[in-house]
Amino acid sequence: MSTKSLYADVDAEILRPLTDAPCADAPQQGVHVYHFPLSLCSQKVRQGLDEKGVRWISHVVQLPLYEQYDPSYVRINPRCVVPTLVVDGRVTTDSENILRRVDEGFEGPQLVPHGVAERAATELFLALADGLFMEVLTYGELPGARKPFLLRRAGKGSHQHKLDLLAARIQEHGDEPALLRAYSKKRELVAETIAAMGSEAGIDAVLQDTEEAIAVLAAQLRDGPFTGGGWLCGDAFSLADLEWGVVLFRLRWIGLGPRLWGDRPAIAGYAERLFARPAFRTGVLRWSRPLRDVVAPLVLSRLGRLFGRG
Repeated sequence: MSTKSLYADVDAEILRPLTDAPCADAPQQGVHVYHFPLSLCSQKVRQGLDEKGVRWISHVVQLPLYEQYDPSYVRINPRCVVPTLVVDGRVTTDSENILRRVDEGFEGPQLVPHGVAERAATELFLALADGLFMEVLTYGELPGARKPFLLRRAGKGSHQHKLDLLAARIQEHGDEPALLRAYSKKRELVAETIAAMGSEAGIDAVLQDTEEAIAVLAAQLRDGPFTGGGWLCGDAFSLADLEWGVVLFRLRWIGLGPRLWGDRPAIAGYAERLFARPAFRTGVLRWSRPLRDVVAPLVLSRLGRLFGRG
């Protein structure tokens, strides 16, 4: 059960990414990234920018505080998600779309190979990684997974709270059609996610899809360029490697590593090579500090509200 198949009945237009779309509400000069430290898609984009050597301005959107639903942000990204790339007032959304925009628009190492076979393999493994339902894997009740405490707490009731918050935003902004539509469509997506996480069959389907994808990855590592010292799809590091590095890091973090590749040392070795890249360290590891980047802002926000009422 991939994200795309689950949302097949939702209006496709809300899922369609923006590419270099002019936006008067976005910063008009410079390279800006709206992101959240622990967001998987934000991790991909930050690493991609760092792989290319692009200097960018950070705008942290605190997902635990539901800042992705603030009208000022939704006017920039109507999908109500992170990350968002803004280059001189032009908005690009969706992590894979952003990575392609960055690869084509900035100097630095080419992340999508030119060779026909390498490009085809890259597209295959990008689709495989993109088809995983990472939100359910991250927040759902998975049998046998030993998740960090922060994730266990974050998953309890947060999606229902999103539904309630979005319903309130729909009432507040009924006179602004663009916001009304964005909030309404986002509420549909959250409801679909809740249904998948609350269904044992849905969880099993997501896990089965993930296990099948890992099996395909293992076969490529066993038979492909990696065995000769290359990467997943060729001699050079590609977008497919970047995406799978972040995915494997997340799967390990949520406790699924032993289940998915405990008996596949090639994947473990591949993951360690990916995690050792300098851009992975700056784009992913440097931002993976839950106490600093998640808990502290939550505490400060609640203290601010408390004293504000006083």
